[in-house]
Amino acid sequence: MKIRINEKTALEKLPFNGRDSEGNFYEINNKFFLKNGEPMLPVMGEFHFSRWNPADWEEAVLKMRAGGVDIVATYIFWNHHEEIKGEWDFSGSKDIRAFLEVCRSVNMPVWLRIGPWAHGECRNGGFPDWLVDELGDNGLGAKPGQEKVREARTNDELYMKYVRIFWEKLSEQVQGQMCKDGGAVLGIQLENEYCHAGGPADKNKGIDHMMTLKKLAIELGFEVPYYTSTGWGGAIVIDGETIPVLGGYVDAPWAGHDKEMPACENFLFTPFREDENIGADLKIEKEDGYTFSKTRNPYLTAELGGGLQVTSLRRTYPFPQDIEAQAMCMLGAGANLLGYYMYHGGVNPDGKCTGLQEARVTGYFNDLPVKSYDFQTCIRESGKLHDSYHRLKKIHLMIHAFTEQLAQSQAYFPDVQPQSAEDMTTPRISVRYSHDTKEGFLFINNQQRLRKMTPIQNLQVEIEGIAEEAFVLENICCASGECAIVPFGLRMGDCRLLRTNASLLTKLGERYFFYDNGETPYFEYEGAAYDNVVILTREEAEHAYVIGDRLYITEKSLFEKDGVLYSLVGEDEEKVRFYEETGEVVEMYLLPPEVMTEVSVNCEECDDEEKKSAIIAANVVHAEDMHLGANESCKVYEINLTMHKVEVEESDAESTDDVDVEVYEDELHEVYLHIDYAGDKAELYAGDELLTDWFSNGEEWIVALKRYDYPQDLRLVVYPYRDGVYYDLPAKKGCEVISVSAEVEYKIEV
Repeated sequence: MKIRINEKTALEKLPFNGRDSEGNFYEINNKFFLKNGEPMLPVMGEFHFSRWNPADWEEAVLKMRAGGVDIVATYIFWNHHEEIKGEWDFSGSKDIRAFLEVCRSVNMPVWLRIGPWAHGECRNGGFPDWLVDELGDNGLGAKPGQEKVREARTNDELYMKYVRIFWEKLSEQVQGQMCKDGGAVLGIQLENEYCHAGGPADKNKGIDHMMTLKKLAIELGFEVPYYTSTGWGGAIVIDGETIPVLGGYVDAPWAGHDKEMPACENFLFTPFREDENIGADLKIEKEDGYTFSKTRNPYLTAELGGGLQVTSLRRTYPFPQDIEAQAMCMLGAGANLLGYYMYHGGVNPDGKCTGLQEARVTGYFNDLPVKSYDFQTCIRESGKLHDSYHRLKKIHLMIHAFTEQLAQSQAYFPDVQPQSAEDMTTPRISVRYSHDTKEGFLFINNQQRLRKMTPIQNLQVEIEGIAEEAFVLENICCASGECAIVPFGLRMGDCRLLRTNASLLTKLGERYFFYDNGETPYFEYEGAAYDNVVILTREEAEHAYVIGDRLYITEKSLFEKDGVLYSLVGEDEEKVRFYEETGEVVEMYLLPPEVMTEVSVNCEECDDEEKKSAIIAANVVHAEDMHLGANESCKVYEINLTMHKVEVEESDAESTDDVDVEVYEDELHEVYLHIDYAGDKAELYAGDELLTDWFSNGEEWIVALKRYDYPQDLRLVVYPYRDGVYYDLPAKKGCEVISVSAEVEYKIEV
């Protein structure tokens, strides 16, 4: 295959800039962000503070940083703060000021998505019901069953009166939190999917409204270096006023059918990728085209799907290799901001009047779980790490180590490209090349969702335009379902790596880390060979963390706070290997505390044949049928948790006495309840309080119990499986509990 490197594109500064309180200067040109004049390529991850327990905000942000996230993005949902007209709630999980203080304390920049309309699978897209009632407009056109009275998301006088009140209240909460004042807020997003998912059909009216929103935001103190707006689907972006951000999802859980989607083009290397499926359920039928220039704006993303939210109709599952491949294709095509939606899952807060989830009753096309906003993403609703966390971290390590070369590099594409996303044989590749540093990166994606790609073996890539003679990369391999980033011309100390067939991971000082792509790696240098290279396996690379001046390899969660490194471990010892810039590899073992907690979950179900199944037997609680009407019924299970503290004697570790005790938070970090069931959905209660719910997706359901204060008696309601629902993973038909168990987790210093 052949790729031609053309002349360098001229750079042009955009009118967005500003300083933080420490004097750092932020700006942007038509290709990339800059900080103090140096190119940067940030990683941004979405996390909704109001969908998470405030006591765990800090740890969530630290886990995101350990995964390679540089900026936290978060929506401000209007109805989370003013569900009842005139009654403002910025307490508990809705305390935006406290959340921003947490981010400031750990030096994590924030991108505030202030709406007023947000979407985010929130009821009315975040509009309070009272606003919808007054306007007759839920932001998508009209309140169900009612004619539109006023036009929301325009300069309508009544609508803007309420927007001003909302933003004034929000401004009071975030006063002093902009980066210029020493706060964490670096950027502001205005509106969302505007004039794509709702809003006026008249683009001129939309442009006027976006200008009004920006002026109002600045007037009220939302003064930051960067302002963005979503640009897909013909959404309104005003050149010079907001920067467009794009996105892509590996599937469409919002689609209104139960069929498999066509092969997704997000798995191809395409310049300035726009996912036509984003928001397709809400799309306004109007003229196509952008309101912004694609050449005068950088290629940035804010909604790369870190996962997929399940819906009543579609139980799509984002396989970790899908998530990695899509991010790889965006990066390889020239994206200079990788922004994930979502990166961290959550749980919807309780509404005072209604549930706060998206549902058919509000005019949406699908029903979503009342509480769960797991999103099957990198950090799950339970706080556990998904495999996609590790796969993306591998990419982020490379970005952080080679930011300057990547950010100012340009993307180039081969002369022979796949005929379509259904082409499983033509190699999918691109090159990013820096004309300034003479360094390049070959990107390879060999994954197509729900398809089987042909393995890439002994591929030759000829690159023209960087040397007098054609430059050839040889013996490039990539297994089906995998990706690779192969460097060339890479400066390593005083040497230059001309070519290799290994994937680049990261570096520590002058030590470089690669991982193999299934073939024995070779390294060809200009001049003397470089001798400070470490070759890892792909699995080791996925479980690598760079924290401080070390690279750690562990399958467990690892994060740093105030100079102390922590790991989350179970009851078994965990091996950790680490590297420094020089020296031998060091191995050590992480051990749980000497005083451990055994957790037993006891559930006995009775079916029609009175069969009994004790999961971890102690107390037995029977199941019973509950009739729903129309010859339908669900099953109700009572689950009892008992916890024991076990004193482990060194002289006789096998001889232990179990003593019932309370669980103290300083002895363990979390208790997870694992529930495997057959059925359509399930709900978990403590007494009459709904703690959380789950739409079956073929996975085991994992519930973190610390946020609920470790309830000992729980009630599980399982609803029967329904036909006509799409599943990626095998559906579990029936209406019964398959298994229930528990797991403990400790937080220990490394």
